[in-house]
Amino acid sequence: MRGWVVLLVLSGSLALAQSTPVFALRLEQAWRLVKERYYDTGFNGVNWETVGNTYRIKLSEIRDWEGLYRLLDEMYGELGDDHSRVLSPAQARRYLSGGQCLALPFRDQDLLPISTQPTPGAPGAQPVRPVIPTPQPSPPPLPSEPSWSPYQAPQVHFTDGVVIVRLSNLVDAAGLSALQDAIRRYDARARGYVLDLRGNPGGLVLRMAEVAGVFMRGVPWRIVSRGMGAVPLPTIPFLGRPQTHKPLVVLIDGSVNSAAEGLAGALKNARRAYIIGTRSAGNTEALTPYCFPDGGVALVANGVLAPFSGPTWEGRGVEPDLVEADPREQLEAALRYILRPR
Repeated sequence: MRGWVVLLVLSGSLALAQSTPVFALRLEQAWRLVKERYYDTGFNGVNWETVGNTYRIKLSEIRDWEGLYRLLDEMYGELGDDHSRVLSPAQARRYLSGGQCLALPFRDQDLLPISTQPTPGAPGAQPVRPVIPTPQPSPPPLPSEPSWSPYQAPQVHFTDGVVIVRLSNLVDAAGLSALQDAIRRYDARARGYVLDLRGNPGGLVLRMAEVAGVFMRGVPWRIVSRGMGAVPLPTIPFLGRPQTHKPLVVLIDGSVNSAAEGLAGALKNARRAYIIGTRSAGNTEALTPYCFPDGGVALVANGVLAPFSGPTWEGRGVEPDLVEADPREQLEAALRYILRPR
């Protein structure tokens, strides 16, 4: 029995030793994404070099992949932007619902510093890079994600000729599907639509462009990003007819953030929607997802979402056409606007 215990301890130690270089590589990947791609070169006043050194030390305490991803997410939390974060493979499957992400913009072999070591058969020391183990198909699998979605399901109501669609986020593809299905079912009888974004924390720029493309077409945004200037951002689809031309009201409040602000602001600026509620949060960093080899994802704020022309919504938010502070009155005002004689 004692022999088995020793064997188990040795096996665990060996597995940890083999994992440590890969853990270190993953930390360097996550750290460098912020170093090179974060929109604020001042890192919100945080010394990112110091943060990296701190978390490299903490890496010695990590024993498994779940712990590593928690550590990386904690590291991104040091930025304090309420946007950037790191998702484990299970979290990425759950929260991004299969959404696409970008490949890492650098090679693994370029991540760790060059060391100087004697080279056999050659005088003196030669600079060499450490050998970085290539991650195998996947690290030990994480527990299967639950079948439920972490988001509140979209809600659709059809009353008095008005279709009311409440979207709790712009991450889950279920919201876009529910909106498109509602248009297919009710548009022939509908007098108009209410898109309820109140409390929506935002999400993916891709999802924002898809939802906007239901009601309009064009290039309503630009992303002001680091090193790239202003990048135009179109609706998805860009060309063709919107799925409906019926009147639209969008409800917003101070808890509407990020891509949800960009959605409301674009619809307002295009005069495609009438906005009711209170000013949105003015927190419009644009997230870019980067894929790790095992399916984990780093969400990096690499730009600020802005109208195609004019000042960004960052720090000022989207101003409603009709200011209505009472949540109970906001929906009533929307219904009155759509049902008024034309």
